[in-house]
Amino acid sequence: MPPVHIRPASAADCPALAAIDSVCNPSPWSTEQFASALAEKHTAVYLAETASGICGFIVWQQLLEESELHLIATVPAARRQGIAASLMSLWLQQSQASGVQRLMLEVRAGNQAAQTLYRRYGFHESGRRPAYYRSENGREDAVIMEKLC
Repeated sequence: MPPVHIRPASAADCPALAAIDSVCNPSPWSTEQFASALAEKHTAVYLAETASGICGFIVWQQLLEESELHLIATVPAARRQGIAASLMSLWLQQSQASGVQRLMLEVRAGNQAAQTLYRRYGFHESGRRPAYYRSENGREDAVIMEKLC
């Protein structure tokens, strides 16, 4: 894998981020939703890119001493190469530097790969939202995970 550069996203990146999310997420964000996140004072949007283009992104929001992961994705061709891990590390580093005491996220119950990644960073299941997500088979639980800093 070529070197990966992580940088803050800009408005010009929103169409590419939405395109990646449409491939990675059963309920993808639109270009407008990414643009809205960029305009939010408490929301951070970062992307990972190589010489061939954007290969992943992360979106989180920080309010006071809590930070919540909204989205993280890596294009299928670039998975299992440490991109999501690098993006997660960035979130944790920036959160700790900002005085965050609690990190939170939710993930589809069936997304074991993501849950494994989150556990590697010290997250644990703290609750569930039954039938929260739509899925091919009807509804799927949201697993709420958190980590205290």
